[in-house]
Amino acid sequence: MSSPSAARRLTAYAVVATLARGAGAGLPSAVILGVLAAGGSASDGSLLIAAFTAVSGICGPFVGAVIDRLAHPKRGYVVAAVVLAVYAGALAFVLGTWPGGVLVFLAGIAGLAHPLFFGAWSAQLRRIAPGVAPARAYSLDVGTYNVADIAGPAIVGVAFIFDTVTPGAASLEVVCVLYVAALVALFFVRIPQRSETHLDPPASFAQTLTYLTILWRSVSLRRSTVISTLAYIGIAGLVVSAPLLGADLAGDSGTGALLLAVVAIGALGGSLAMARRPPRTGPGTLVVISTLSLALALAALALAPSMWWAVGVALFVGATQAPQLSAVMQVRDREAPQHARALVFMGATSLKTAAFALGSLLAAAFVPLGWRPLLAGAAAIEVLAVAVGLLLAGRRRSAYRGALPTTTTEG
Repeated sequence: MSSPSAARRLTAYAVVATLARGAGAGLPSAVILGVLAAGGSASDGSLLIAAFTAVSGICGPFVGAVIDRLAHPKRGYVVAAVVLAVYAGALAFVLGTWPGGVLVFLAGIAGLAHPLFFGAWSAQLRRIAPGVAPARAYSLDVGTYNVADIAGPAIVGVAFIFDTVTPGAASLEVVCVLYVAALVALFFVRIPQRSETHLDPPASFAQTLTYLTILWRSVSLRRSTVISTLAYIGIAGLVVSAPLLGADLAGDSGTGALLLAVVAIGALGGSLAMARRPPRTGPGTLVVISTLSLALALAALALAPSMWWAVGVALFVGATQAPQLSAVMQVRDREAPQHARALVFMGATSLKTAAFALGSLLAAAFVPLGWRPLLAGAAAIEVLAVAVGLLLAGRRRSAYRGALPTTTTEG
């Protein structure tokens, strides 16, 4: 059992994570809605999202390295929250008036701040709440992603529907408010200074980046990273096939899109169940088991004879994703060197972002085959991910451990 103090710190962490990640989940929809309301096209909005996402994915490890070297990490997160809030708020007023090139540039700047509340924030979890068991802590962390995926787009959609004065602006303003709320919540979170958790001064920026090789050198981290990264290619197939499934089984592609919300609800349920009663299985083994379970769930979804069947299986799909992500984060937490935690977390996250992009391209190419072959292919990819991960893992034990030192003031 964690102490009341540790529980409060975990709660404060989760509040910031939910608000910032909810804003991040709603931002793409808000940008599209805002651009359309300003007289632009969906392709214009897609360009802004692409710039934001591309910079976020490519520069994620570099941003993580910067955070790892800061004497006061909290200041980095405060700056990021301000940048993102200003970006969302500014778009609400300048869309349709500022040149597209300037907007793309601003999207790139905001993209640099975006990773701090995803992988880089997860990297701080065990420093903020060191007294909480990793399985419980990271299960709750995964839950914040699930809540954000459900609530973020929903809040943006509701704001757009009820906005009658300046249609489109309210959706961006709501995102801005969420980022501001995350900024306020940040001041109630204590992130230890670097001197409290590190005995040595920070290495050079170039040397810090070399620690990214831990993703391959650590056998358990290599295995979980390979499996989760390749598995994300299959998740892209699920996202692309969902509207097709809805159009076929329910006569409405929008119903299929809502199926992804059902997946998120299932994942939230799985996260809360794990936080309440963490499994005794080790995280490395749990990655393998949950990924194979995900393959089974996707195969069952490919055979769905009705929409009700699809909804039930979608809940199971989400329930298998939750332990996979929680276990992957636990492995990162255990293996990442304490002086390069944000770098390792963000490096692995960037790989998954690239895998999702690749999966989207592959799924788009095979869309003519229909949604059932797409989902069957996604299930096959999950099995392949496990096979490749185990094949590349070998038997050599890792020489790295990322546990917090017992000499820190936090533990």
